[in-house]
Formats: sequence, structure tokens, C-alpha cells
Amino acid sequence: MSNVYYAVKTVVDPTILPNSGLARPITVTAPLGTVMNATHPAAVNGRTSTCQRAADLVIGALAQAAPERCIAAGNGSCATASFAGADPKDGLDGVHVHMTNTSNLPVEALEVEYPLTVLRYELVDGSGGAGRSRGGMGLRRVYRAEAECHLRLDGSRLLTPPWGLEGGHPGGCGAFSFSDGVEPFVGGAGRLRAGETVEIITPGAGGYGPPAEPDR
Repeated sequence: MSNVYYAVKTVVDPTILPNSGLARPITVTAPLGTVMNATHPAAVNGRTSTCQRAADLVIGALAQAAPERCIAAGNGSCATASFAGADPKDGLDGVHVHMTNTSNLPVEALEVEYPLTVLRYELVDGSGGAGRSRGGMGLRRVYRAEAECHLRLDGSRLLTPPWGLEGGHPGGCGAFSFSDGVEPFVGGAGRLRAGETVEIITPGAGGYGPPAEPDR
């Protein structure tokens, strides 16, 4: 349904707010048991490719009424190549793992959009647990507020480090710290005044296997 709403919005008026007012006039019918409305135990995967074709379908239908507002069909596909294997190298640095898709916002983009300055952005040396394969290192970012703002911080692994395995050492803990004068936060939220800074350190990962030599 969201795919159809998107396609209609692009043709009718891209500035329409994506809310129930946009969806209300649109009827979406997808017969039960089809690829657009699958039933158990149908195998489902690759939704992006399905959505690409659905968008082409809706825009193509609307083109019969308003061709001057429509584009020709896009590539209608999303090519994917998934490689799997064993990698004996150290862990990747500065990345999330498992159920996450958090972006790594470039400093330049952040500073253009918000009254913030990034004073430091680096890997935290030594935060990856020692091991035959070293754990990935965490990140350090230091932000300076250029105007008063509210800040909420969420994090974990601040007290208990990520554990190592098979003789590997634990990784480093995460941490939050502030410049002098910042008022104490309550429930993870508080205020930064212009010129005040916050340092955010993400945890490193645990090492795997016994270290064959001193931690690099």
C-alpha cells in the first residue's frame, strides 16, 4: 500500500504530506494469494524488486490520464549479489551489526544542516578486544553546539563490555561525557548551550580466539 501511495504522490503532487489524507481516496486491491498479498507458506523475499515493478505499474496507469506528469518506466529492478564465505581478518571498525541500518552521516552534511560542529571523528584506538581476530573498534565523535539545543542520548554497553570468545578479550565500553558547565541530564535528556560539547564513544567488539601476540 505504501508503494502505491508513493507512486500516486509522485504524479499528483510530490508536496502532499504522507499521511492518511493522501491514503484515504486511494483504494488498493491485491487478491489474497498473489505476490502482492502472499499467504503462508509462500516464500517472500526481494520486496524491493516487487515494489519497483508496482511503482512502474501505477505510474504507467496514471500516464494514460496525465502523460505530461509521468515518467517513463524506470529500470524496474534492484539487482542484488550476496556473497558469503569465511573471512579470517579482524573485525570491521566503526560499524553496527545485527538488526540495524544506521547511516554514517558525513560531517559535511551534518554541519550544513544543523548548528553543530564536529570537533573529532575517529576510531577509538584499543577499543577492539584482542584476539586471533581482533574485535572491531568503536567510534568517537565530539559535537559542539553552536546554538542552544535539546539532546537525548541512548546507548548501551556503558558498564559491561562486549565479551570475547574462545580466549578473545572483551571490547571497550561505550561512554558519554560533557564539557564543563553542562547541566546534569535527567533520564538521558538535557540541554546544551552554545559552545558546550558532548563526546560520544561507541563500544568496541570482543576479540575471537587467543591473541597470538600482543594486541596491535
